[in-house]
Amino acid sequence: MTVLHLALQGGGAHGAFTWGVLDHLLDEPDIAIGRISGSSAGALNGAALASGYARGGREGAKKNLALLWQKIAQAGLPMSFLLLPLRKPGMGTWDDALPLVSPYQANPLGMAPLRYVLDAVMDEERLKSADAPVLFVNAVNVRTGATRVFGNGDLSVDAVLASACAPLLFQAVTIDGDPYWDGSYAGNPMLWPLYDDDIDADIFMVELTPLERPETPTSAKNILNRINEIASINGLVSELRALDLVNRTVPGADLRMHVLSLADEGSAMDLEPSIKRTIGWELFESLHDKGRAACEAWLQRHRSQLGVRASVDWHGRYLGAYRHGR
Repeated sequence: MTVLHLALQGGGAHGAFTWGVLDHLLDEPDIAIGRISGSSAGALNGAALASGYARGGREGAKKNLALLWQKIAQAGLPMSFLLLPLRKPGMGTWDDALPLVSPYQANPLGMAPLRYVLDAVMDEERLKSADAPVLFVNAVNVRTGATRVFGNGDLSVDAVLASACAPLLFQAVTIDGDPYWDGSYAGNPMLWPLYDDDIDADIFMVELTPLERPETPTSAKNILNRINEIASINGLVSELRALDLVNRTVPGADLRMHVLSLADEGSAMDLEPSIKRTIGWELFESLHDKGRAACEAWLQRHRSQLGVRASVDWHGRYLGAYRHGR
């Protein structure tokens, strides 16, 4: 039995691709889910998986992940008028203006729709039980800029909401008197919780943020999107540098990275930035199906490497390339 510790990136609607990947992993009897670390949409997927697993094992996790994305589609209906410009190029001016509109003025509902979703799929008490996979989510303290990692002991609906709190869409989430924003700005996701007390481990990351984009963004929304992506990429690279240091300096350490990337598996349309902010069941189902198929194909290629060695040249893919600015 191979234990995979899951690193789940944020990426808005692209998180439905992760749903498909997890859906297939849960069908694999020789793969066990270990620890989970998620940011933003990855935190939502992680909370749904862990809560469902604690309640009903693998099938419970699969059903709860499906419920998560069904509820997101339902919760998004009242706000769909805000998303229409993302699908109608003729209204691009309004779309480009969205980054300049404060959520404190334009979004009176705040995080209420997402809270409705999490109330349906997240069970705080079960997450504290021994039956639940260990889950970590991270969020950024707005005042200090520090990253806070929430584990099963202090995990809450508010913590997951904070991890998914995109600053230009939602008002900051207050926890213990401090405001928090989307965790992806600091680590997408944080990797160290996955190996903090287990330095011989397989870490499987579902990557939603493209490392490279061929075009220079020119619209306001795409410029902002790339700024956000660059922040999350640099956070990930910092986490990988720390992991590399452990492998090189700690006796007995063997941390094996595996990456399934939407950028490698999806189409150009799947990676279009506005897809992240689009809400719709047909889109979610399509991304889910692509995630399932991508995971099946990935396992056919790399199953023999699990528990043995890394299946990705992560030095070349991340550390080397970003050390030299390529």
